[in-house]
Amino acid sequence: MRKKISNFRLGKLFYNNKFVMGLSILLAFIFWLYVSSTTQEDSVFTVTDIPISLPELTHELKYFNTQDIKAEVRISGNALVVATVTSDDIYITASDTSFITSPGNYTLDLVPKKSGMKKDYTFDSSPSPSSMNVYVDRQAEPREIEITDKIKVSSVDENSYASTTLLSQQTVKVSGAESVVNSIAQVCAEYEFKSTLSQTTVVTAPLVFYDSSGNKVDTRYITYDTAKVDATIPILKLVTVGITPSITNMPDTLNISDKINVEPGTIKLAVPNNSSNITEVSTENIDFSKVDLSNNKFEVGLSTPSGSKNINGIEKATVTFDTSDMETKTLTVTNFNVINEGDDQTTSVSTQSLNVTLIGSKDQLSSITSSNITAVIDMSAKAQNFIGMAEMPVSIKINSKFNSCWAYGSYTVNVTSSRKSETSQ
Repeated sequence: MRKKISNFRLGKLFYNNKFVMGLSILLAFIFWLYVSSTTQEDSVFTVTDIPISLPELTHELKYFNTQDIKAEVRISGNALVVATVTSDDIYITASDTSFITSPGNYTLDLVPKKSGMKKDYTFDSSPSPSSMNVYVDRQAEPREIEITDKIKVSSVDENSYASTTLLSQQTVKVSGAESVVNSIAQVCAEYEFKSTLSQTTVVTAPLVFYDSSGNKVDTRYITYDTAKVDATIPILKLVTVGITPSITNMPDTLNISDKINVEPGTIKLAVPNNSSNITEVSTENIDFSKVDLSNNKFEVGLSTPSGSKNINGIEKATVTFDTSDMETKTLTVTNFNVINEGDDQTTSVSTQSLNVTLIGSKDQLSSITSSNITAVIDMSAKAQNFIGMAEMPVSIKINSKFNSCWAYGSYTVNVTSSRKSETSQ
């Protein structure tokens, strides 16, 4: 078998463009290495993005808001060396900080320093920038400051009311430079509405810091847990409602509604837009058992419904019971009725009679007798299945046909309770 003769020839490679280009780059690099290693002249190179590292201070002082400033500097030396120096091999620092002994603004001159293993080069220039401004102070303890509402509403719809603004956060926690933190006198949530509001609105309000003179505080040297808050401006509707007296211990059968007068009779409220069920305002409780011919006028507070605002500023109402055509009469009551006894409890009334003062119209008082009156003792006011003798309050019940009469004052009787099981034995 004949062997195949290879047609490869070295000279053919020089007719290949890719081979020629690669060979040229390799020869140029070798030549550059040779020249760089044998030349006596220094090469100049600029190193950028060099971090600034300031020395620690004394007197518990520290730098505030030095920012993330980067510097650059020119270096010179053997080309092979300077070409490999990076920002990791150099740092920029202050030439002197010994004169800093108290809080304030300072200008520091900057100088370059070598930090890596590469030392065979020199600095050919001052760093750029060659100086920097710093603020120096002590670190303040965190301080919590109340946020002041400064939300301004220019106008609301007719028959509407802008209620107190609700802030999503009541305080802001501030820390940082001691002098700045201590200068803060007020932190305000500020926002101003230009348009007319017709419904409850929520906005985001920025926080603004002020000193005791009302000047804005430079916040570059402090930090805070929030820079803004959500502010809710409730828009309520205006309504006029009646004032209703709240009366306790008033007999169910008593019919003297035409003799009760409330002054003022109405009050203006601002209520939520969806509160259509608010039609009246009640007074604080009036104990009807204390109403007689001379004690018939009571000044009582008002119970404003939750979520509403009292627009008139009326905090009290005067409730008057007209007793001008009424008289008094005292009867001796002997009818007693014990209710709500325990399952194993039986009770007897030790008191034989009660003198009860009645108030009512002349014609009804003239015909009422003690047989029309019952003193009711409710044992549920005592401990369950109470055993023994005790003084108990009574409520006076009057026959329903005497619907203009009531008992004045409070009354008690003595009762004795025993167990039913023991009684039966």
